[in-house]
This record gives sequence, structure tokens and C-alpha cells, in this order.
Amino acid sequence: MLVRGTGRRKWCTLSTGALAAALLVASPGGTAPAPVSVGVLAAMTGVHADVGAAILEGARVAQRAINEAGGILGRTMEIHLADTQSDAADAVPAENKLIGANRIVVQIGPTSTELFAVRPIIDNNRIPMIFLGGTTVFDTNEDQWIWRPNPSDSQLSVAMALYAIKKGYRNAALVFYTDITNETLKAPIVKTFQKLGGKIVADVKLTAGQTSYRSEVERVVSAHPDVIFTQTDPGTAAVMYANFKELNNLGVPLIGTDLTAGSNYIKSVTPQVANKVLVSLVGSTPPGAAADAFAALYAKLYTHEPLESSNYAYDGTIVMALAIQKAGGTDPEKIVASLPLVTNPGGAVVYTYRDGLAGLTSGKRIKYYGASGPMVFDKYHNAYGPFDVVQAGTDGKLRTLVTISADEIQKAAQ
Repeated sequence: MLVRGTGRRKWCTLSTGALAAALLVASPGGTAPAPVSVGVLAAMTGVHADVGAAILEGARVAQRAINEAGGILGRTMEIHLADTQSDAADAVPAENKLIGANRIVVQIGPTSTELFAVRPIIDNNRIPMIFLGGTTVFDTNEDQWIWRPNPSDSQLSVAMALYAIKKGYRNAALVFYTDITNETLKAPIVKTFQKLGGKIVADVKLTAGQTSYRSEVERVVSAHPDVIFTQTDPGTAAVMYANFKELNNLGVPLIGTDLTAGSNYIKSVTPQVANKVLVSLVGSTPPGAAADAFAALYAKLYTHEPLESSNYAYDGTIVMALAIQKAGGTDPEKIVASLPLVTNPGGAVVYTYRDGLAGLTSGKRIKYYGASGPMVFDKYHNAYGPFDVVQAGTDGKLRTLVTISADEIQKAAQ
């Protein structure tokens, strides 16, 4: 292993041939082949820990499905977890550990927060990766190793603006914390909302970690918006909502993103407040055989309902496993070449890993339809899907108010 760089930002380079060879070595005693190692790089601690939990749980549910069906190429799948601590710098040594010590074949995660820091490591080591984040930078992705099963923030933004217009809101304020991904999220909201007849009356940025946002909230209230588009971390949200309660008794509804639907966010503002003023847009889980299979497996492992966006991690893990099976081995070039062959139209539709494995084993071409939707990747390795508008009950549990279809989003974006 060769490690380059100084300080905390280091990346390593491994021989892909050596990696594949190591994975094909039989376990001690020669009784069984070595497992297929899958890395999960996610935030287990820090401000995005709820997102990391969704990634890990989705991957573990997929692992259960894969191993119960007979594994990948007759080998079990094992997960190696590394915590990014919700920080790009901390993601770098975590990534190095997955590749160097755990010898992963493919990877699930991270999110937009850490992706840009670990991308050089992924590219240098040729690791096929399912990226779970919304940054619009990857809307025209040309990196062969990076694939995204969830809709981009550009689609999320359009859905947020479209929902606001459908509700009759015409004057909107933007309240986001200072983060580069938030800037890419805001632009499509503004463009779509204005195109559909709306007006942006305030654009307020919050610096995370402050003890008061009273002056910023005063600017919002004085602009008299009908609605507020927002995304902040849970700690910032708790202070912001308290300031809104002081100044206007939370009199303006808020429309948030998948992050504002997270359990930590709901707890920080309290379920009662969230129920009163907040709706969030999250990737939808369309009803059907794939969603039913996902829910049944989830219930075997966890006592709670599936976490928001865990379906994307589940589907991403399933399609990576099917691609390895289709490739006939762990050669990374063959794996990424096989991803569209098991997802895009043209094959027999399958809704579970078991059925996909059976189809591939019998020599058929398959098309996996996932718990998150059709799982069709475009030329930039992005998938598209609908969004649910959800609201927390006073018990903190989310319920779906309405679903905005992919066709509606595409039409509004034109």
C-alpha cells in the first residue's frame, strides 16, 4: 500500500489485481471461499448520524437478502463499516481503512458531505461506489466509479417548489445554513418557483452553531413570506424555530428536504412543532413487490419503520451484488460495465435479489426494479424517482401527505 499526502488528507493506492486475488483466497482450512467484502462509509456520529444510520441499515437489509439467497458467486457478503463522523476530513482515514485493511470490492456511501474528499481515493483504487447524496455537481458525472441511485437535489428542489405552488404559496423565503451543497440546492428552487409564478422575498443564510438567529429571523418575518424553504442541521434548527416562535408564533409554514425529515431533526425542534409547521420531501418508496420485500426483510432486523432513504442504500447494495454476479468476478471494470446490464430496460423484470440471481444463473438478462423505484441509470450514472411529501405526527412518526411523480417533476423542470 502506498500512502500519499500530508496531514489528515491522505489517500492510498492498492493493486486491484492483488485485491481481487486476496478476495478469492479460501478461508482457513480451505472449506469455503472468502466473503465478498462491501464497504459502508457513512456518518455514525456527528450532525448527519441519522443519515448514516439509514445508509447502514439499508445495506444490512440487503446483506440479509443476498446471503439468504445464496450469496454472490457462491460466497457470502460481509459489510465493513467506517464512520466519517459527519466530516470530510475524517472521512479520508476512514476510506483508507476500508480499502487498505478491509480490502473492499465495492462501496456504499458516503453522502455529499464527504464525497469530494474521498473521491481521489476511490478513483485511484478503482472502487465501484454507490454514492448517496443530492449534490447537483454530479448531475453530469463522468466518473466511471461513482453511481447514484437517489434523485439529485436538482429534482428535490423542483419538487419542493412545485409543492409550494400547488399549495397556493406565491411569496417564499429561503433559510439555509452556510454549506456549499445548500447553494446548489437553492438555485433550482428559485428557478422553478419563479417560473411557476412565485416570488422570492428573502434569502437568509445561517451560520451553524450560533446561540441565536433572532436578527436573521426578523429579516424573514419582515418580508412577509407565505412559505419558507429550508435546510439546516438539527442544532441550528432548534435555535431557529425557537426564534420564530418568539417573533411570529411559528406563523409561516416551512418546506424542507430529506434532512429535515430525519429523526434527529424532528427531535431537535420537537415533534409537536414539526407537526404544526413543517413538511419535508423525501424519496418515495413506490408500492409493489420490491417495496414489500424490502419492508419484510427490514422487519426481521429492526423493530422500527424503515429510516428515510434506507431504501436507496438497500437498492444500491442489491444492484452492486447483481453486477458482481453478472461480471463473474470482482474485476472493477467488469462490475461497472455490468451495472446498467442488471438495471436498465431490456431484461426480465425482477424485484428481489433472489429472483435476480436466479435469472442471471439461468443465463437470462434481467432488469432490477427496486424498493426506491425503477433504478434506471442515465449516461451520467444517475437515477430518477418520485418524492413523498411527509409530515411528522406529534409522536414523531412520519406520514405521507402526497406523492409528486417523476413525470410531474420532469415537466416542471423543463
